Amino acid sequence: MKETKLDKNQIPINFDFISNKTFENFIVGKNMIALKILKDLASNNHQKIVVLIGDKYSGKSHLCKALADYTNSSMLFLNDTNISNYEISSLDQYELLIVDNIDLIINNSSLEEKIFTIINEMILLKKKICITSTSILRNIKFRLPDLLSRLKSDQIINITELSDEDKIKVLQKNASERGWLLKSNVCDYIINHYKRDLFFLCGCIKYIDTTSLSLKKNITIPFIKKIMSYK
Repeated sequence: MKETKLDKNQIPINFDFISNKTFENFIVGKNMIALKILKDLASNNHQKIVVLIGDKYSGKSHLCKALADYTNSSMLFLNDTNISNYEISSLDQYELLIVDNIDLIINNSSLEEKIFTIINEMILLKKKICITSTSILRNIKFRLPDLLSRLKSDQIINITELSDEDKIKVLQKNASERGWLLKSNVCDYIINHYKRDLFFLCGCIKYIDTTSLSLKKNITIPFIKKIMSYK
């Protein structure tokens, strides 16, 4: 496929197109079991470790934030952007630990021991833990074998990629969040003529929205053809 004016390197998308990430506005697809397990994790008090594995932009971060929104437990939320500044103290005050993108954290060797200390302490305290990763665990270059052992000790869930039908639902919800209706024929055109990964498709919606507002144009197939014309 030829490169279009809308390119992955030009418009980074990270699921921030949905302002309030909840279980209710997550497009489930074939991931109903994962949703049930996370709701149970949020509601119950018994110790459990859940590891979510899924492709980039599969919705793992959405599920993490939905879990944080859903639970009534005191919670510590860490990811690759905030863990460097987190000072370990009083972990016993938290009932739930959420670690998003642990594979990105492990890429920084100086942070591996820190995240291991946090996870291990939460396990010893018999707390609940949810961890996500884009890479499957055996492909992550752990320098601490005990960390890998901890992550493999309980439940690992693979997030299934959405079907085209479910991707359409995501795009329509995306457009609705921005205040406009994505007509079926326009959505079908986007799905059938451009890359089908959510990174690109949700970038399309953002680009179409901002461009239509800027040019004061209605969102139609001819308009999309024009602004998404091949280089």
